[in-house]
Amino acid sequence: MAAERAGDGLFRVAVRILNLTPLEDACNRSRDEALMRSLISTHTILVVRQGEFVSLLDPPEEFREAAAGCRNIGAWPALVGEEGERDCLLAAPIILYDYPQVAPESAGDFYDGTEIDELLTLRVMTMTDQEKQEMRLVDERARQILERTETLSPERLMKLHGAVRGLRRLGGAKR
Repeated sequence: MAAERAGDGLFRVAVRILNLTPLEDACNRSRDEALMRSLISTHTILVVRQGEFVSLLDPPEEFREAAAGCRNIGAWPALVGEEGERDCLLAAPIILYDYPQVAPESAGDFYDGTEIDELLTLRVMTMTDQEKQEMRLVDERARQILERTETLSPERLMKLHGAVRGLRRLGGAKR
């Protein structure tokens, strides 16, 4: 983790997470075996005291240029907590809006209650019987996700596609 000055009282924070654990006998491992030992879905949580994070999705006008200069590789930062709080930031491997919330359309505790629920559901639905059996044996949470997916009604499945709750103009955006 590092921070560099990006303006008066403004810092650009960099977090780099590396998995340097060797994968023994890597040439004889399957892609799935390698993925189980990767950090492909790493989430990072940053908290600041006596300061605040700037939204990269909707930065205040005075920070737009600095925010535009940020690079995000494999993680997308989003402000989290109560709307308006700026002391906690989540960097997730999927793009999230600031202050993400569980969607009311979510049929249960699949993953994170956002668009990833639909992707996870569709992926589970395409699994072979053997893969499903392996999933049942992984742990209780995996078994519950599988069972919930297999019992989804067509109506609940369609609701996973999301809903528009309202549109708002991002600060400074042109029509």
